[in-house]
Amino acid sequence: MTTTGNVDRRAPRPWLGAALTVLLAGCGDATPADPGKPARRLDSHAAATPAPAEPVDDDQRLLAFLHDRYGPKATLDTAWKDQWDDPDQDATRPVERRLCARQTVAVTGQPHHLVAVCQTLEDAASVEPGRIDLYVLRDGEAAPGTASRPLVRVAEHLLMYSGMRGMPGTVAIDALGPERPAFRITDGWYGQGYSLVSRTYVALHDTRLTPVASFRDHIDNDSAYDCDEDPTACGNRLFDIDFSVTADMQALQDGYAALDVRGQGPECTGPTDEHYRLVYDPAKGAYPIPDALLREHCRE
Repeated sequence: MTTTGNVDRRAPRPWLGAALTVLLAGCGDATPADPGKPARRLDSHAAATPAPAEPVDDDQRLLAFLHDRYGPKATLDTAWKDQWDDPDQDATRPVERRLCARQTVAVTGQPHHLVAVCQTLEDAASVEPGRIDLYVLRDGEAAPGTASRPLVRVAEHLLMYSGMRGMPGTVAIDALGPERPAFRITDGWYGQGYSLVSRTYVALHDTRLTPVASFRDHIDNDSAYDCDEDPTACGNRLFDIDFSVTADMQALQDGYAALDVRGQGPECTGPTDEHYRLVYDPAKGAYPIPDALLREHCRE
């Protein structure tokens, strides 16, 4: 059996003194390797690199808005069935709703979301129009503790009459000026072989959505009943005219572009190629429309 002697822990260790000498030497005023280069220091005030922003999901934000406005059945891609409390008839009626237009545009340098929801009345009479809800939305304030910014309403125009047989017309989004986005609603009246199609512009003006123009988009009597048996008898009364519109962004009045309207097609006694220039009138808050763009037949 080997006996290990007691170690005196108070005895000095020769290697410890050498190690301390080296360590203390490192704490002295050491000469930099490059005397002309300043020593680097930690800048405790340097700005922190911001974390990457969370991507904004406009689809999810718009869907949340639709759910808040129309309930959980609302969708972005398909129509949904619902019940509507009709204030005109004091009754609940079956309807079909769908998102029928959406576009993001810049207004005063900020993104604004133009949204249209079309509503078809399933039990409508033949002369009853459909309805359209128009909205302009923008980014709201983020909720506490989250980076999510909901969409909030800037302006709205609700239950706008459009179309017939309970079905609204079509909705598109145009620019009537650099800061004047507008909904373009196209619908018509069809009967006795006549087609009278109109376009209506509802523009964003500050925090309002307001109709600023309505005029013909197409007229024809190609299927007029009184011409069915002998079309040659209606030769001097047939018309089929399309109207096109170009916005002149170089000619602005209160932010609204002048609209150049051109009508082309056969008209009663011969082909027509007519031109009109519509200029916004700030006093009226609308574009004055000549009678020729409101007509139901050939020009007088």
